Amino acid sequence: MPNDASTILALPYILPSQAQKHVTHNEALRRLDLLVQLTVLSRQLTVPPADPPEGARYIVPAGAGGAFAGQEGRIALRETADWAFFPPQPGWQAVVLEEDGAVLGFDGTAWVGPETRVQRAMGLGIATEADDSNRLAVAGEATLLTHDGAGHQLKINKAAAAETASLLFQTGWSGRAEMGTTGSDAFEIKTSADGMVFQTALRADPATGRVALPLGCDLAGGSAAQPGLAFAGGAATGVFAAGAGAIGLATGGLSRAVLSAEGLDLTVPVTGTAVTQSPVDGTSGRLMKVGDFGLGAFGVLLAGSTPLKDRNLASGRYCYASINIPDAPDASAWIHTLDVIAVPSSVVGGGNVRRSWIATRVTSGGSQKIWLGVNQNDNPITWREILHAGALLGTVSQSGGLPTGAVIERGGNANGDYVRFADGTQICTLGLAASLAIGTGFMGGFRSAAQTWTFPAVFAAAPVLQAMAGDLTAFGAIGTDAPATTSAQWAVTAITAQGAAMRAVSLTATGRWF
Repeated sequence: MPNDASTILALPYILPSQAQKHVTHNEALRRLDLLVQLTVLSRQLTVPPADPPEGARYIVPAGAGGAFAGQEGRIALRETADWAFFPPQPGWQAVVLEEDGAVLGFDGTAWVGPETRVQRAMGLGIATEADDSNRLAVAGEATLLTHDGAGHQLKINKAAAAETASLLFQTGWSGRAEMGTTGSDAFEIKTSADGMVFQTALRADPATGRVALPLGCDLAGGSAAQPGLAFAGGAATGVFAAGAGAIGLATGGLSRAVLSAEGLDLTVPVTGTAVTQSPVDGTSGRLMKVGDFGLGAFGVLLAGSTPLKDRNLASGRYCYASINIPDAPDASAWIHTLDVIAVPSSVVGGGNVRRSWIATRVTSGGSQKIWLGVNQNDNPITWREILHAGALLGTVSQSGGLPTGAVIERGGNANGDYVRFADGTQICTLGLAASLAIGTGFMGGFRSAAQTWTFPAVFAAAPVLQAMAGDLTAFGAIGTDAPATTSAQWAVTAITAQGAAMRAVSLTATGRWF
């Protein structure tokens, strides 16, 4: 070391026969003034502040610029309107005022805070004492472990499967409940009344994940809507207590079966081998289904293209799909159902059998149709369609003057609205407001220029036109020419001539669409 400065702080010595000894002495005081009780304002400024106070000190952070450039890690001192920089020595400490008095230490490379310097502590007690068994001890109303990012994981590790990794809950320093892996790798929840004897309430197998309740469990009685024992994905499906000494099974929030001392009460059909396996199954002990042995039979599927009149069908319910039966009321390939009532010859007489037929097209919306038919023996079936609520509104149509579609059709466009009825009647309407001047002489008064109304739907013949003016300044509205099948002309009238103004007009045309 040079003989003119101290070894540690490099304080300049006053040398023998030295001129201006006060300079050397003052430099030493300057360094001591900087280092003794070292405090800095901040360690975050990468460029000097605009107007720092005299004597302000900073730790220059990495990436500094301006007057701090190239001085990373050094202590910057503001004095005599300039900056002086001092390299720290390992072990120096500094209090950072900006960080509530946090104490930093220089480790020879960088300044580090207490958050990075506590390592391998033999024990830590927070508001209480740690000991050899409890190396970390905390006294308080709560302990918070929070995330430093997306989440937080608490790990409790053990050396081998036979060891213990658990959470112990105590009352008066005596164990009452424990959860974790104790003596094996199976997760268990245990309870104790005295801290000495523990019983396993729950055990989860590490290989299968299946949960066992070795001592059983008590479930809430619940109800059909909220069973005491429900299943994942179906909170309203499970087992519930249906009453004293009764067990209930529920699905979809409804009671399906109740077992009690009085018997088994089912509210769902019985299926499987407990019931008959065919319409003629006579196995003893089985329950007979509706429809067996011809009792309540329905839905017999018809195949082939044999006409209905030639099939000699008995009373019952039938259906057919995707086949075209020649004398069926509907040639489409929709699914159809048939209800047949056969009146025997003993009633009809003369060896004749008469049948009434009800055919239904099974589809959706306005495509649903119902027909009523009658015939005798193998004579052709006379069909008549029965109109229903679903067929009242829709597209009207006709064949030979007889309706083949809906009863009423309603529509509209930019030219107005129209209504068609199955008997051929058509009514078109239009309400509008137009700027019209009334100045053309007409029957002792005046009218506007003729206007053209194109009907929203075409008539089969010229309709009857009605025009009404809703404007108080107008006398009325008239048709100015004989209507055509596609349009008509109209005008508004008044007693006196009037300038252009908005006129409210209602137009109605009544006629036939076929």
